[in-house]
Order: sequence, then C-alpha cells, then structure tokens
Amino acid sequence: MSESGQTLPSWADQMRALERVGDNLIAKWRPDGATETETQDMNKLAFSILASGYLCRVYTDAHRPVFMPLWNYAINQGGPDPDYIYSTAEIDAQGVYEISGYRGTSRFVEITQQSFDMMHPSDMEQGSPVPTINDLDDLALDENGYFKVVLSPERPPDYSGDWWELHPGAHRLLMRKCACDWDGEIDARVAISRVDDTGGDMSPEEIARRFSDMAAWIEGMIEFDMKLVQYYREHHGVNTILRSSKIDSMGGLPKQAYYDGIHEIDDDEALILESELPKECRYWQALVGDDRFCTVDWVNRQSSLNDSQAHIDSDGKFRAVISRLDPGVPNWLDKADYPWGIIQMRWNRASDYPDPTIKKVPLGEVRNHLPEDTPVVTPAQRREGLRQRRDSAQLRRIW
Repeated sequence: MSESGQTLPSWADQMRALERVGDNLIAKWRPDGATETETQDMNKLAFSILASGYLCRVYTDAHRPVFMPLWNYAINQGGPDPDYIYSTAEIDAQGVYEISGYRGTSRFVEITQQSFDMMHPSDMEQGSPVPTINDLDDLALDENGYFKVVLSPERPPDYSGDWWELHPGAHRLLMRKCACDWDGEIDARVAISRVDDTGGDMSPEEIARRFSDMAAWIEGMIEFDMKLVQYYREHHGVNTILRSSKIDSMGGLPKQAYYDGIHEIDDDEALILESELPKECRYWQALVGDDRFCTVDWVNRQSSLNDSQAHIDSDGKFRAVISRLDPGVPNWLDKADYPWGIIQMRWNRASDYPDPTIKKVPLGEVRNHLPEDTPVVTPAQRREGLRQRRDSAQLRRIW
C-alpha cells in the first residue's frame, strides 16, 4: 500500500496486463494466422516498444527530463529514417529548461516542440500539427563547439544568451540528429535540465500509473503504424509512390517533403524507383519497410540510401532497385522477405520537389531499364559493402 493509502499493482498484476499484447497484435496483423517466424517477429517488436515505453515514459518526466532513445535499429517503430538518431523528452509548457551540449559535425540537429504526446496513441490519432522546429545551427558555439540555450515561455529577465520560445501547447520534444556519413560525422551530445523546478522522485502512484499504461501503449502504437501503412495502400496504391500530406499532419518536419507508397512484388520481380534531384537540397533519402512501418533492418541489409551513399547516374538522376534478390547494382534497396510493405523518400529543405516514379519489371531485365553505364556490384563487393555498413551503423551513438 502506498503512502496515500492506495493499493498499487504488484509485479504480477503488471505482467498479467501484458499477457495478451502479443496475441492481440498478431490477430490484427495476421487475422488468418501467422507463421512462427511472423509470431516471433511481432513478439520482438512488441518487446522493443515496451522498452521504449519504459525509457521514454516510465523512467523520466517533465520535472527531471532526459533525452531518451526513441526509434533506432533496436526499437524499429514508425519507419525510422536510418540516418536519424531520434530522442525524446517530456516537458511542461510552463517550465524553464536549459538545453546544452556539443554540436558535433553531423548534417543537422533539429528539436521539434510537439503539441501532442506521442507516448499516448490517442494523441497521435488527432493529427496535431507541429508548432515549432528549433535548429542547433541557429545557436552560438564556443571554440569547442559547446552551446547553451534556454527554452521557456518568456525570455528570462537580464538573460542575453540564446533563447527559444516554448510553445504554450508543447508536451514533448523530439530531437532528430541527421548524419549521412555514418562513421565520418560526429553526432551531437545534448543534455536538458529544468531550471525552475528541481523536481523530485516520481511518486509510487505515478510510476504504477505509467507502468499500467504500457499494454495499451504497445498495442496502440503498433496498431497505429499498421493502420498508417494500410492508409497508404488504400490511398496511394500498390507499386506506386506519391507525395504524402499524412505524415506532415502527424509530426513530420514542415520543411521536409515525404513521398510514400507500397511495394508488393514476387521474388522474380523488381521495382525501379527513379527521380530527378532537387537543384538544392540539405538532405535526401529513400528506404523500404514492412507492412507494420518497420524499416527493413538497415544495419545488416542495404534497405536505405542517402545522398552520400547513393550512386547518381550519368544523366544526373537517382535510380534504385527494390527487390528481395540482389540485382547486382549499387542502389539496391533490399526489401527482405516481407510480402509487402512501405516505400518512403524525403527531400529536406529543397529548392524544388521532384516527384519520384516507380516501374515494375522482371528482375532478370532490370539492366534494360537502367543506364548502360550502371556499375556492376559483385557478390564479394556486396559483402564488403554490407560489412562496412554494419560497422558504420554501430559507430553512431544511439543513446
């Protein structure tokens, strides 16, 4: 019994609340029955979302915020961009926070003030717009690359340093650290502290309440993403890719254009993704995922390509081949064994927004639809490229 006189749930109570999570998700994902591989894959995803819920919701709160790891190759939810390191911190819109650290050399670091709490799936369904994006490159750096900025509703009296206005409806911060040369760029190191409230230990009642939310949190977030992929299937079509307004309304970056579509091909087929490139663009990328909006394992497979990794054809276009089997070209996007799933591209802060196209072709005829000078990638070269990719992915700091 807690100090307030409440009888709080025991460990066994909390575990019982989680018992049906996996089966409930399988029933929604594969209503006609799942293979053993699919069952274990869904259990693995559910367990990772439980870990995310603990880190981002149970461990920390708005009084003692910490930027906690959100989406990455171990917590693969929401179609993570492999070039981003995502972290989140819960905040109070009336609070005063100090954000400090070292900028590093990565492509960019942006912090979104979210007017919804993505740790509550019901908030995500409302499609609240993003109110404010703050960029570390707007801050002053000392000779060591150190920065400090105050985030608050009003600038503190007699304070002349960097200041960001805290949006009155903000509930959470989402930080994206973008790196394209995974082992060459240095990621930012960022801390956050609340300076108007030293906080205190979370009460037993609050810990229990947040823990008790986990079952609904896991099912809600995974089901949300499955519905999102189904939305693209129904509204964008199969083996097509169209510019999306859906993600913009849910928390995407206002200066980033998203393109989404669905891949569904046999092993002897391939999709050729083709696009002009913007005249100017801070960053661009393409990826493939499964039908739960999990990005295909980008550490061990080449399931994504960014503007530093991709081969650009002699006519200045970007072309990639989506398939399960290796087509022997530089820009292979490996869809793995998933029968169907998501395709996504993004242009970040571009001068113009070319619309990509997709064409389905027989796998054995891929080269008939590519420029004649498209390089050949041998199996040995692919193995070495994947080895380097695996090492580079691990060298990034995901926490």
